[in-house]
Amino acid sequence: MSLPRIASERFVALFILGVLLFTPPFLFIFDNSATVIGIPVLYLYLFIAWAVLIGLMALAIEKMEDDEHVTSAKVAAGKPDKMVPEANGKD
Repeated sequence: MSLPRIASERFVALFILGVLLFTPPFLFIFDNSATVIGIPVLYLYLFIAWAVLIGLMALAIEKMEDDEHVTSAKVAAGKPDKMVPEANGKD
């Protein structure tokens, strides 16, 4: 599986998760008069779900950049199908 395909699959999965988290059935679960530390539960749910999606997106982007770095290191070393060990000063 190529790198762009893996990255795009991660972003599609995050999009689907976001759509599910913000659909009315999930919103209706938290739409009541209860409060947590004086904050309505619905507002708290919206903020936490939004923050989780942003965090997961950041992790996906970071993972994509790490994967690109490893792939470019393999190609530069002439070993596209083997991992390139990091230089640690030992020969």
